[in-house]
Amino acid sequence: MGAVKLHRIGKLSKAAIILCATAGLAGLASALTTRALVGDAESYLAGTTDDEAFIESILSYVLVTMIQMVLLIAATVVTVIWMFRIAANHRTLHRGGTWGPGWAIGGWFVPPMVYVIPFLMFRQLWKASDPGTPIGSDWRPNRVSPIVAAWFVIYSLVPLAILISQGSSSLSGLGNQERAMAETIIDDRTVTLISALVSIAGAIAFGIMARGLTSRHQQLTGELTR
Repeated sequence: MGAVKLHRIGKLSKAAIILCATAGLAGLASALTTRALVGDAESYLAGTTDDEAFIESILSYVLVTMIQMVLLIAATVVTVIWMFRIAANHRTLHRGGTWGPGWAIGGWFVPPMVYVIPFLMFRQLWKASDPGTPIGSDWRPNRVSPIVAAWFVIYSLVPLAILISQGSSSLSGLGNQERAMAETIIDDRTVTLISALVSIAGAIAFGIMARGLTSRHQQLTGELTR
């Protein structure tokens, strides 16, 4: 084990978990901000509030949403690097499978917004990280924790179902941007809150999965003793 160069993953795992959790909380803050703006949106659509006043009222929503997007991008980047390093370590230890290090990047985009490949890759990484399987032995029959499937359902399938349910409403509001924003705030207030709660659940599932996978991999590579 000491004769080969292996990547360390502990700090990356912690950073990914923290960023993902913070992004989830930012999403909840965005949803609560949206619900608080329903009255302003209704006043604007009724004509009792002008464009300038309405724009000022939604600045907090825009700011929180931008912060959430930045956190999500940062969480994704760190997660990609973390997955890449684990897969690279497996290749070094001759445990490489179907989903090599490059898929840690490309898998998040093919197919878009479904994350099937990251799910399959997490399954592979979990199996190959089993510290109880001797180096050189077949790791493929190893069991995978249910948390990996739970993460996929919460993070991918449920949000996709919510997005599909919003498909028809997303075609409304073809007027000016302010009017479209006001209609979105009113129409999607409940769905936005549900989506935020799902995001938090997904962050929790990711945290449990990431901690478990990192622990297994560190035992395999001896990271904590290096």
